[in-house]
Amino acid sequence: MSRSFSASKTRIEARLFVHRLFVAPVGGPKDIPSTCHWCHVMAHESFEDETVAAILNEHYVAIKVDREERPDVDHIYMTYCQALQGEGGWPLTVIMTPDGHPFFAGTYFPKAPRYGRPGLIQILQEIARLWRTDRARLERASRQVAERMQPLFEGQAGEARGREAADRAYQALEAAFDPEYGGFGPAPKFPTFHRVQFLLRYARLRPNGRAAEMALRTLRCIQQGGIVDHVGGGMARYSTDPFWRVPHFEKMLYDNALALAAYAEAFTRAKDPTFLRFMRRTVDFFEREMRSPEGLYYSAVDADSSGGEGRFYLWRPEDVIAALGPEDGELYNAFYDITEAGNFEGANVPNCIGQDPAAFAASRGMTEEALWEKLDALNDTLRAVRDARERPAIDDKCLTAWNALMALGLAGAGLSCGEAAWVERAKEVVTAIERMLVRPDDGRLLARYREGEAGIFAYADDHAYLVAAYLELYRATLDRAYLDRAKHWQAVQDALFWDKAKGGYTFYGRDAESLIAVPKPVYDGAMPSANSQSAHNLWALHALTGDAEYADRLDGLLRAFGGDLASSPTDCLWLVAAAMLSEVGSTEVVIAARPEEAVQKARELGSMELPEAVWLTPDARGDAAMYPMGEQGAPQYFVCRGFRCDRPETNWEVVVNGLRQPPAWK
Repeated sequence: MSRSFSASKTRIEARLFVHRLFVAPVGGPKDIPSTCHWCHVMAHESFEDETVAAILNEHYVAIKVDREERPDVDHIYMTYCQALQGEGGWPLTVIMTPDGHPFFAGTYFPKAPRYGRPGLIQILQEIARLWRTDRARLERASRQVAERMQPLFEGQAGEARGREAADRAYQALEAAFDPEYGGFGPAPKFPTFHRVQFLLRYARLRPNGRAAEMALRTLRCIQQGGIVDHVGGGMARYSTDPFWRVPHFEKMLYDNALALAAYAEAFTRAKDPTFLRFMRRTVDFFEREMRSPEGLYYSAVDADSSGGEGRFYLWRPEDVIAALGPEDGELYNAFYDITEAGNFEGANVPNCIGQDPAAFAASRGMTEEALWEKLDALNDTLRAVRDARERPAIDDKCLTAWNALMALGLAGAGLSCGEAAWVERAKEVVTAIERMLVRPDDGRLLARYREGEAGIFAYADDHAYLVAAYLELYRATLDRAYLDRAKHWQAVQDALFWDKAKGGYTFYGRDAESLIAVPKPVYDGAMPSANSQSAHNLWALHALTGDAEYADRLDGLLRAFGGDLASSPTDCLWLVAAAMLSEVGSTEVVIAARPEEAVQKARELGSMELPEAVWLTPDARGDAAMYPMGEQGAPQYFVCRGFRCDRPETNWEVVVNGLRQPPAWK
């Protein structure tokens, strides 16, 4: 989708702004809130400025694109920007020919030269001059750039060596690990939760205790930092410092969905009650503030409010004491680092970095459990006070991919933590996706729903995350209907996105708008790529159904990106995790029992650290007679590992104890 600047006369030259969200031009419709702080800045100082608008309307066709609605457009031109400038980010600014071929790119530009950056007015005027005087050279340059860029959109084929890729990725993460504050590399620090999940799975399958230590340390440090909204729940996009203290304040649905998945997986290993508390407060926030009337979740909460970044979230010591009283206020300020000096622009982002809750509780004559109960109540009081402030805007569009990720996170967390209500909520989300985001006439999945209207053909990642959500719901419920929906959407994805010549999934479908490139993404950035997630899906579908076509497609996908696995495993870390599972093979547990008992066994397995295992009922493979119950209807369990099946077992404890042993990775 796009909006053009109002103009009495325009020329055919095109100017494309790729932003997080629309911001209406001068004289245009009411602004739609943007979550990105620097997008706000550029919008206010340039796109709402009469001088800039006049230049744009005189010389350009100005378009703003919501990069979350059109990630295909964003991906292509962001790749161009990174190749040209060596860096990227939002706001993304691209100037191109009428046929869509770019010849200039950058990120934020101030209206006038500042911060060592050229001004937008200066750039627009100079390029308009060059277009008038030397248009042929610009067009030639744009074509040459497009030709040179084509390999960037293709995966590097090669033999997939999962063990080598996993070992190299682990070594790189270990070298970049921050032992004091967790995470990897310098500030700004992004949670990048698939790194944590990779380390947890590497720790299980190699096995490697250091990998688990890095993963758990990172999660514990994140949940202590100001990147987490201790008052209201949920977490921000990233930390601007190495301590996780001061965030970039926007809250994105996908970050929190991926956080649920990672903390749930960590909980199966560590059983840390603070992980469960973090997940509960995250779920509560999204249920309270981000749930749409249709049962979907909104996309994001703005970084800015009251004319500045993060102002909604900041506290002074006197604010806390006024809200909580002297005694409770002093306790809160001491625990959450609320000081006169402040930690952000003279105020404070609540955090408990370096805090030892047990020691703090003891110093106050409390148990640790009582301290957390007290703090939760105080945070609820502060939230009520905070709600009276000017609230940051909510991006109220509902995206299929992000909602599917949230369903995946809810189902996995509900299974791992024994929270049945979260599994039920995950069911409601996928039901809402099917109801609101599937075109009734032809069953085409759509990418975005807002204000009663669904649109934009869904992308490969929409399908991949939805398949993953259904597979997770099958793990949690053993309801065959969820497995059938996973198979259905996998078939749709295969038909629309599979590259028949070279393997792998393209970004957009065969029936979608044709762009200047057809990317086949494998980079696992803020979210796992469609190809990485699809590798996990295909592995699970083969393990559950026994259908060799899934295994063949998985092999083809891994070959399509084998060179990427070898040359840059940390860039496609979630694909590396899938390659590990492919080499290790699956452990399959067929539960032949009455439905209620089978679901109970699934819950027990879901609370264990078993990334290599799937569990199913006999009907999943279409031949229930192969897996009969025992005498007089007694439960019977069939366990297969490494292409070898054990004899049927009637003692559940024997099954569980056998599964605790990691599989041999030969």
